[in-house]
Amino acid sequence: MNTTRIEPENPKNLVPHEDVLVEKVMNITLSIRKFRVIKPIIVDENTYVILDGHHRHKASLLISLRRIPVIYVKYNSPGINVDIWYRRFSNPSLAKSIISSLASEGKVCAKFDNIRVCDNSTYKLYWKLESIERFIFNLGIRTEKGISGDLIPPPLEKEEIINIANKGLRFPPKTSRHTYAFIIPQFHLSIDDI
Repeated sequence: MNTTRIEPENPKNLVPHEDVLVEKVMNITLSIRKFRVIKPIIVDENTYVILDGHHRHKASLLISLRRIPVIYVKYNSPGINVDIWYRRFSNPSLAKSIISSLASEGKVCAKFDNIRVCDNSTYKLYWKLESIERFIFNLGIRTEKGISGDLIPPPLEKEEIINIANKGLRFPPKTSRHTYAFIIPQFHLSIDDI
């Protein structure tokens, strides 16, 4: 069982492990300014690495909030898992054809049927996948990330996430999908009361 605690925290003390989408950050920034509320972000209590809430964190920095609500959890708990975001394409056959031309070898691989796109590290491979998705998007094929799909990226380990964050690096947006075997409170708090 993982117990959570909610406390105000200076957003500058928190360590992201994923990059953000600028448009999403701007939308959240406008929402926080308009409604003066923010949903707490989820953070490992030992390392201060952000597990969920990277866009809210970035928005809070842009607004220069001195404190934001944080739900602290024990990341090493067996009640927290790191799952993957599968990729589903609006035109899977064309995406498969393009990805097959980019097949490669390496220690870590993503799979699309029998096609393997690989690299020598999980970090590099996820950025390679991000580049492929942008390329495919520019050809008019949308990519959706979900709990099932056409392309299966490699699994992530908690240690990898902590190591990348501590090095000051970032995975692409929406790389990790954390799941919890306990209830995470879902509410917004006033930024004026923090």
